[in-house]
Amino acid sequence: MKANSYSEDHLNGSECAYLDPETYRLTRLPVDKATTLIPDAYRSDDFHQLEAQRLWHRSWQCVGYVSQVREPGDVTVVSVGHDSLMIARDKTNEIHAFYNVCRHRGVKLLSKSTHCSVIRCPYHSWGYSLDGRLLGAPYFQGLDVPPQALERFRNRAEAEGDFCKEDHGLLPVRLDTWGGLLFVNLSGDARPLEEWLGDLPQRFCRYPLEELQLVRRKEYKIAANWKLVAENFMEYYHLPTVHPELCNVSGFDNHHRFQGPGMYTGMCTSPLTVDPETVRLDLPAFSGLNATEAESVYFIMLFPNIALWVFPNHLLTLLFRPEHTAITLEHMDMLVHPSILEDPDNEEQLDHIMEFWDLVNLQDVDIVQRVQQGLTSSAYQGGRMCYEFEEPVHRFQNMVIDRMLGIEHIPPGDA
Repeated sequence: MKANSYSEDHLNGSECAYLDPETYRLTRLPVDKATTLIPDAYRSDDFHQLEAQRLWHRSWQCVGYVSQVREPGDVTVVSVGHDSLMIARDKTNEIHAFYNVCRHRGVKLLSKSTHCSVIRCPYHSWGYSLDGRLLGAPYFQGLDVPPQALERFRNRAEAEGDFCKEDHGLLPVRLDTWGGLLFVNLSGDARPLEEWLGDLPQRFCRYPLEELQLVRRKEYKIAANWKLVAENFMEYYHLPTVHPELCNVSGFDNHHRFQGPGMYTGMCTSPLTVDPETVRLDLPAFSGLNATEAESVYFIMLFPNIALWVFPNHLLTLLFRPEHTAITLEHMDMLVHPSILEDPDNEEQLDHIMEFWDLVNLQDVDIVQRVQQGLTSSAYQGGRMCYEFEEPVHRFQNMVIDRMLGIEHIPPGDA
């Protein structure tokens, strides 16, 4: 059953349990007493379908970067669940989001990102402006009608006069931006993005995030539930075992929790370790950072689908979305300040840095896939959390539970 046709009027017993607070009682306990989220949250197709509507549909999801629609006429195509969306910058420099579907017969308008002045339907040639207005519909009220057909046209549709192009523009999607990131929300009544972000804009106000450009991308298809990808990012308990190379740069003993109010979990490494034998991170630093920021990296998991690695000189992101219950599609992206690109010698350094983060991410991909395999065991019913290292996981899992129970709660920060 597809998410966009899912009805809660016909829930079976197990599905009803996913909407029952008692199901999550052990995960709701304080982290030092809590048990992890129920295994069905990672392996049940029924849970996945409910989650699509109750969590993803109502969340602010990151879908890309402002730099992907930098110029008027730029249009990028993104997927959100079963829906295809278009993000377009119009001639007045405003950015809009629309469902990627023609209002006439439901054709998918664009199959890939493009640059254009009019979005033209490939089926019957309806044309839309980049702000979503219907510009032309051949043979409807004289719109885009060839001169030789005008007489036949006037004898039919125009005589009826019941077609108003203002009623047939593209279907809009709520869109907002922060830090050079594009966010959409498919529900009609979501709280503002600024409430979702909490104190992140203040915490990163000295970083030139709005100016960064996408320069490198790696794609991964991960045989694991999306929540495992997110949870793995937000804890460093596994670093000595899974990431010996990363520990040479982001030292285990230099990790600290870093989270305020907002729909995110956070930690930082301060100071970063300089180990050129492992990886050189010596790109020019962002200007305007304070002394602590200039030697630290911040790891932010912004619920539900983007992880940010904020370095003093570049931004790395993991942008992911569920394809199926146990399949996650992920992009690992590197963004830098345009000034970095002015020196062609930096291209080799960018490749070197990206290769290292690819190594680190492949280590994570391998371990979360093994977790997914383990979660298929009928004997496993959940495990206890380690307060010292897994409090962010507890915070995240309770965000998931809130959404499944219809609770619009934004967590406070650490004391």
